[in-house]
Amino acid sequence: MNEHPPNLLQQLGRSSRAMYSAFEGRVGEALPRWRILKALEDLGTASQKRLACHLQMDPGALTRQLKPMEAGKLVRRDTDPADNRQTLVTLDEAGAALLRAAAPQRQAFFDQALNGIDASELAATLRVLRLLEERFRGMAADAR
Repeated sequence: MNEHPPNLLQQLGRSSRAMYSAFEGRVGEALPRWRILKALEDLGTASQKRLACHLQMDPGALTRQLKPMEAGKLVRRDTDPADNRQTLVTLDEAGAALLRAAAPQRQAFFDQALNGIDASELAATLRVLRLLEERFRGMAADAR
């Protein structure tokens, strides 16, 4: 494995891009937007800072996602009355309706994607992915 370690990482990137594309095609919503809507459903109203931390997402990238979602009335953004430096984000009714309507397609997407993969293979893959995530986070922290 030490002879070609970049191949695993390159495959991880290709697999991730393919997953994002397939998710959007099957569910009808981009995965980052879905994750934001789902997080707001779980959290209720949250500051953008808390939402970015919860999603482990860059705050600037989150803002770029939220602006068109707000324009589409999927979410609402309001200044925090207790601290006008903070912006609060709330799932709007259209966003909640989208989640409800697309939930069966989301479940079918994951069912089809994982169908026929042995439980032990899934467990081993999950262990490797978690290890890589931990290493990548450490590498990012070291770079700061």
